Formats: sequence, structure tokens, C-alpha cells
Amino acid sequence: MRVYRYPGRALAGDYLRAAMGFCIGLGVILFVAPSPAIILIFGGLACLFGFYGFRTVQRQLTRVAVSDAEICDTGFGTRVMAWGDLRRIKLRYFGTRRQKRERGGYMQLTLKGVGTSLTYDSGLEGFDYLAWRSAKALRENGRDIDPTSAGNLLTLGLDADGEMPPPDAAGARDW
Repeated sequence: MRVYRYPGRALAGDYLRAAMGFCIGLGVILFVAPSPAIILIFGGLACLFGFYGFRTVQRQLTRVAVSDAEICDTGFGTRVMAWGDLRRIKLRYFGTRRQKRERGGYMQLTLKGVGTSLTYDSGLEGFDYLAWRSAKALRENGRDIDPTSAGNLLTLGLDADGEMPPPDAAGARDW
């Protein structure tokens, strides 16, 4: 079993953005004469960035365990999906065309199974291995990979048809 997590260095920018947005929203409410419009706008901003900070904490606490039989993630709760239950994967790229040429932006992998949906982004250690393992499981289940996801697998250097060996599982802890 391999266990992956989001490293702190990958989340540092998210923590900084959450803290700055929350402090600005709360600071305006505390130091500007209150009015309903100010409270609504900047209170909403503080809540939005507070939620973003909460989601960042959740990502930092998340551990993703990958075995030959299933994938399990723990954080504030535990979710388990057997590879045999996998019905669809979506591997999407988010960023500008310029970022894609320069390997910027990020990718997001969504796994949909029977009653379960799991989503991870490329900041996760071992993301390439997880994408490869998901595509392999989908093929084993007799399902096709959509063209966009297949193209993004190729961008990662992974063969969508499954002829390549698994990528290096860097960052994994074998248990």
C-alpha cells in the first residue's frame, strides 16, 4: 500500500492567500464605520477566505492510500472506493495555454465510482502514479477514457492505453 499526502510547501501559497483575504475582510469590518453594505461585502469576503483556509487545512490533513484493491482517503472523514467500482475518471487541466507550455497551472483528477466521488489535484505527492493507477483500473473495468482525459494523461507522460509501466511513486510511503 502506498500513502500520499499534500506537502506543506505546495499549500503555503493557499494558506497565505486565505490569511490575507480573511484579514482584509475582517480588518475592514473592524476599522471602518459599519454599514450594512460594508458588513455584507467584507463579511462575505472574510467568510469566503475563511472557508478557503478551512479547505486548505483539510487538504493538508488528507492522506491517500492506494493499494491493488482500493483507494482510501482520510482527512476529516474516510472515503473508500474499490478499483472495481470505478466507473469514470476525468483528468482536467486548469491554467492558461502559456502555463501549459511552461508546465504551469495544475491538473485535477476526479474518480467517480458507485456512490463515491474522489477529487485530487496535482499538488498531491504521487499524483502521476494515482492518475496512472486510475486509468489502469478503468481499463480493467472495461470502460473508456474520455479524449480530454486521455490527452492530459499523455501530457503527464502516461500512456492512456496502458502499455507503459507505472511512473515512479515519488513521495509515497510503503506501509
